[in-house]
Amino acid sequence: GYGMALPIAWMCLCVGSIAAQVPPRPPAAIDAQSPPVPPPSITLRAVLESVAHHPAIQAAGARVRAAAGSRSTAGALGNLVFGVQLENAPLPGRPQPPMDRETMATAMLPLEAFYQRGARVHRAAAELRASEADAAAVKQRVTLAAVRAYHRTALAQIVVDADADLVAWLDSLVAYNRNRVTEGVAAEADLLRAQLERDRAVAQAATHSAELAGAAAALSEFVDASRVLRPGDSVLVRVEVTDEPLELPAGLSPPADATPLLPGVRAARERLDASGAAISVERTMLVRQLGVMVGLKQSVGVTSFVGGFSLPLPLLDWNRGEIARRKGERDAAASDLVVEERVAAATLAGVAASARVLTERIAALAQHAADGGPAMLWRADEARRIALGAYREGAVPLFGVLDAAHAWGEARRAYYEALFAQRETVLTLLSLQGTDLLSALPPGEKGPER
Repeated sequence: GYGMALPIAWMCLCVGSIAAQVPPRPPAAIDAQSPPVPPPSITLRAVLESVAHHPAIQAAGARVRAAAGSRSTAGALGNLVFGVQLENAPLPGRPQPPMDRETMATAMLPLEAFYQRGARVHRAAAELRASEADAAAVKQRVTLAAVRAYHRTALAQIVVDADADLVAWLDSLVAYNRNRVTEGVAAEADLLRAQLERDRAVAQAATHSAELAGAAAALSEFVDASRVLRPGDSVLVRVEVTDEPLELPAGLSPPADATPLLPGVRAARERLDASGAAISVERTMLVRQLGVMVGLKQSVGVTSFVGGFSLPLPLLDWNRGEIARRKGERDAAASDLVVEERVAAATLAGVAASARVLTERIAALAQHAADGGPAMLWRADEARRIALGAYREGAVPLFGVLDAAHAWGEARRAYYEALFAQRETVLTLLSLQGTDLLSALPPGEKGPER
């Protein structure tokens, strides 16, 4: 009995080693979906460069130009009003009346623009600065949304690639167990279990592929295809993935000191200043339509000088309602400023704390292994390889191999989730503190070659 068992075991090991050397057959579902030409790729730097041409940012810039126009109008003086008056002229078809014809030409200059100009210019200038801060807030919001969309696409792409690798690995495991069942040295239960795991991995890969398509579509909102994609490329599919975390710059200012730099806080302060200037404008409206008039009058061949001024008396309307309205808007603007300062302080403190924690944790996970990659991913690869070898030697059951395979996929997802969260948090902190994100990216992350 022992004499026959040893040759049979030796043959099983040979068959297993041969099956392991056979390249894994890619699943039919993935073959059907694989494009014949590699899809175009894009880097985060290229996305951020393309964000500058986003319609929302361009619309915010147009509002700044509109506010600049209002500022120019507020500083302009009133136009002269010329008038010509003719008296004692005959009606058409009637004789000349028994009176001398009189002609008078006048020019009237409105004076209210002179004493209202200072308050109007102050208000318009504050509104212009508020529009500029709003434009900066829009640019910051769109840029950070693009960063999140990029990392979401990158994570979905990592998961899809891991699914394809896992399906191919399970396919080779199925082939190995099929050979063993054919030789009669293994039970069919292991083959069925391996086939079941492979089918489950294929179904999960389909779900993850749909998530990747949705993430890539969301990222395309922030990409100007004419500037990033090559001629003939119609869809943005892949992104360039890096294994390195971003370095948290040393000497960052405390969150409390950086709060006034946030565009939302600056815009709220400028609106408070503008509402205070609006009260001054309404107070000058107590005397309206003040003007001075000069002119010439010609009567009976004699030319004389005419002069005068108009001064409305504020007896019935003291403009108290508008002044009260502007005071209410000022109080609301003051409360809005307090809210913005609190939100900004809380946001900066939370992002700064998250950036420090993630940077410390990911630094330990991203230590380089012998193959030059992250040590965490190297350990997952080694665990899966050792488990497969032990299974072929009969040292561990099939469930141990499958657990190692699932642990490999979960380790990749967990590592890149932490990595992308760290990169996104650091970029968010730098953006909130007014740093240009393009300058914060490593020099090696360049755009795609055209």
